[in-house]
Amino acid sequence: MLTATVIRRLEALGIISQQGKRINGLFRLMEDPILWYEAYANIYSNDGAITKGVDNTTLDGFSEKRVKSIIQRLTDGTEK
Repeated sequence: MLTATVIRRLEALGIISQQGKRINGLFRLMEDPILWYEAYANIYSNDGAITKGVDNTTLDGFSEKRVKSIIQRLTDGTEK
């Protein structure tokens, strides 16, 4: 479950962007594994979840290993 702080930050994103303000701390949000699991829980049952993405994978291959890999690539600034 997302922490109250993360929930508040996520809720504020839309408001801040509509105001044309700079969004700070977005990268820190993306480093939270729970955010990825929550996002997956919200979309895995959609028909599009089995559509291959640009990396030729689908959401049915979602795992803890994949989340760690995504976060590591974000941190390192690498593609693979």
